Order: sequence, then structure tokens, then C-alpha cells
Amino acid sequence: MYEMSILCRYCPFYKTVGMLQNMIAFYDMARHAVEATAQAENKITWAIIRENLGDILYKLSSMKFKDPVKDGEAKIKADYAQLNEEMQTAFRSLED
Repeated sequence: MYEMSILCRYCPFYKTVGMLQNMIAFYDMARHAVEATAQAENKITWAIIRENLGDILYKLSSMKFKDPVKDGEAKIKADYAQLNEEMQTAFRSLED
């Protein structure tokens, strides 16, 4: 029982890396979108990003709830990669 409580308390390194990669990617894409449109007529602001990418922000904040014991490393990595692709697509369509 003691071993199980230790396993559930700590986040595996691959999960930590995956979450951090997606958070940094979102930040980089958001900053790029804001900077690239700063002089344009249709500026992209944080409010516009929050309004249009609310579902992505929710998914980013929900990454921590992935269960390594139940889901496994391969599934979690695949889910995080899928989220990264969704972010790229969402930012591309936002800038178009």
C-alpha cells in the first residue's frame, strides 16, 4: 500500500516533459501571433486567443490529470502530441 501511494504522488518525467513542451509551445505560438499581427489591421490579442482557443487552454490545464498507471506512457505521449498538433492548427487558422 505504501508503494502505491508513492507512485501516485509523483509525476513521471516523460509526463512532466510532455506537459512543459506543450505549455512552452502554446506560449511561443501565442507570442508569435501577437507580434506578427501587431502592425496589422486585424491584430491578435490575448483576449482573441483566449476567446478562440478556450478549448485548447482547457486541454492544456487538463494535461495534469492524465493517469500514468491507467493510461500508460505511450497513450499519454500520443495525447500530448495530438494536443500539440491541435494547437498548431488552431494558431494557423487564427492568423489566416
